[in-house]
Amino acid sequence: MASIVSAFNDAFCEKKSFLKIALYSIPVFICAKLFLDGHMSSLYVLGGITATLLFTVMTVGINNVRENNQEILTLNPLRLILAFIKMVIVIVPQAIFWLGAAFAITKAITLPEEIPYGNIVFDSIIWAIGGTMVFTAYMSFAKYLEIRDGYNYQIIFLSCFDVFAAVIFYIPQIIIAAAVIIGPFAYVYSLFHVSYEHWSFIVLCSLAAVASISISANYFAQVAYEYIVLSNDRKDDYQISKLVDEMDTNKN
Repeated sequence: MASIVSAFNDAFCEKKSFLKIALYSIPVFICAKLFLDGHMSSLYVLGGITATLLFTVMTVGINNVRENNQEILTLNPLRLILAFIKMVIVIVPQAIFWLGAAFAITKAITLPEEIPYGNIVFDSIIWAIGGTMVFTAYMSFAKYLEIRDGYNYQIIFLSCFDVFAAVIFYIPQIIIAAAVIIGPFAYVYSLFHVSYEHWSFIVLCSLAAVASISISANYFAQVAYEYIVLSNDRKDDYQISKLVDEMDTNKN
């Protein structure tokens, strides 16, 4: 099973990891300052750009881990741009289809009011299924950054429930990981009555946010390896067949 602990360790063992985390934390810090200063219009623009950048970084990070590359976070702008274009081609149509279907179903079907919380539970289940299908398509794509993998519906249907379970376990784990990173600093600031809006604490939170991206990339790479097992695993199949050939050669 995917482990957030190993993902946590690998995130900080990467070469120049602290430099990369520091660089990517700059736009996060600026967004936090815009929010605290009340500049919401600027925050929406820069926040959207920052979120897109970090999501693309995580996507490439998933692929880096699966490819056994020496890095998780990349600073290669051309690779990020290409990954972003591919990601849009996969995610946007999938989101329109699955989330649109979820919206249509929840509007078309209404449970009797006699059932306590029936509609809330039903709507939550439908939206969860739609979101899971989109995320599974994304995971299938992110494994090798191949667009065709993001439309492999055989894999999406076979893997979606396992991916959903992995995401459910991921949420509390990443919260705990973030608390481990920022918790001691928060305690010190509270002990000395320093405001959490102090620029130094915002810097620490920005660094923790980007570190969580690296941790998430490693975790979801483990999920992709374990559950997206039929997603045109050309390289996995090649490595396994090569290992089997070597074992047969040694026996002979």
